[in-house]
Amino acid sequence: MGRRFPGTADLTESWHARPVMIIGQGPPPQWVPAHPARVEWIRARLAVTGALVIGAAVVLGIALVVAGLNLPSADSPINVIGVMAAGFGAFWGVLSGLSLATARSCARDGFVDVNGARLVRRLLGVWWGGTIFSALVAGFAEAMAPASSAVYLVLLAVVVVLGGIAFVVARQVLRAS
Repeated sequence: MGRRFPGTADLTESWHARPVMIIGQGPPPQWVPAHPARVEWIRARLAVTGALVIGAAVVLGIALVVAGLNLPSADSPINVIGVMAAGFGAFWGVLSGLSLATARSCARDGFVDVNGARLVRRLLGVWWGGTIFSALVAGFAEAMAPASSAVYLVLLAVVVVLGGIAFVVARQVLRAS
């Protein structure tokens, strides 16, 4: 009990001095000074674009499901898989909008958190990748159906473009100051 292994006293004493990073949280904030007008512009642009992306993704998700279930191939089991994949694509769009809207917290009080902004940009890349994958699965399922619809494929393309808009806006607005 009274015996210590070499170096254990140093580890326990220095453990409390180290910053603790929770798994999945990312690096601690690194606040960089920015002009207050730029900070307000960042916050306003992210809020407006995020709200528009959320609204458009919800409308497109509903349109994709309604259009998918009313296709001539609606009785085909492969069509159900395609409609579910299209719904997931719209869900990734909603997550992109939410990420944009909540990224406002990366800019406040004359400072921009560059680590948080980097994390949001990466996250939006993942959401966009999920949108592309879901649209490809849905498009493939629609192409395999006996009677495919060009309107449905255009709606899938619009969902992918919407995810791309969210990604590009985040890259432009949240670039390092």
